Amino acid sequence: MSEHGLTMQRRNDAGRLVVSVHGEIDLMTCELLSTELGEATKQSPEVLVDLSGVSFLDSAGIRVLVEAHQTAARVGHQLCVDNAHGWVERVLEVTGVRELLARPQ
Repeated sequence: MSEHGLTMQRRNDAGRLVVSVHGEIDLMTCELLSTELGEATKQSPEVLVDLSGVSFLDSAGIRVLVEAHQTAARVGHQLCVDNAHGWVERVLEVTGVRELLARPQ
């Protein structure tokens, strides 16, 4: 699925649903991401959001990730993020949500 330069693909990997995101997550694309993650958490009890292809993340994107995590937790599911780098990793760290959204070891 692609809109405003944001693309997402789903795949199953070892019992979890991986949502690979590519592009920029901002005010223009966050609703698309929200919809995708909402559907993913209904489809699988474990969702991993792969941010390796994300080059930009703002507060609107942080809100969507945290809300998706909370929504999944309310029904006993798990949503976490992985493979953030550069600016995206820094934003997750500075906002204090990196640990909340971290992939369990």
